[in-house]
Amino acid sequence: MSANDPQPQPEILFLVQACNEQLSSARVDELARAFAPPAGGSHVGEPTTEQLEAVYETACRLCDEDNYRFASALALHLATYKPGEPRFTFLAGTCLQRQGMPSSAAQFFCSALLCGGDHCASLFRLGECMLALGDTVNAERAFDAAMDVSRGVEGTGELQHEAQRLMDAIKAGSFSSK
Repeated sequence: MSANDPQPQPEILFLVQACNEQLSSARVDELARAFAPPAGGSHVGEPTTEQLEAVYETACRLCDEDNYRFASALALHLATYKPGEPRFTFLAGTCLQRQGMPSSAAQFFCSALLCGGDHCASLFRLGECMLALGDTVNAERAFDAAMDVSRGVEGTGELQHEAQRLMDAIKAGSFSSK
């Protein structure tokens, strides 16, 4: 990160660090496979901004159609070329999460948070991943932070409701911690 990059709030940085400490390094092989270049090489030259935007729009459309398998290939391509773009890392995390890879997805959500992405959505997704990994402590922290960040933000009522529901379920013991 450079001095010009957006700096995450200290609470969010602490949460990202705590979640990263809990992630299993055994899942690193998932990322290595995802980022491995295809057999036969790849295209020549760097993609243009317009090409990246077209790929992003296509990946979003595939996600809207619940086609996360194909969307993930595009999202990981985007995150490879622009790892500092929070939209791309968030999209990659979403695709991996929807395919049942919460540890790898959490790493992308952490990256999106560190790059200044949509805090409430990234925090909520991170909480879901931590919950799937059995880390109820950090899941609850992420849901609580998502609620804090989303207060007063138009269009986040459903996210706040779901975050509160999940925090209540954690407190009620509906989920077990690692």
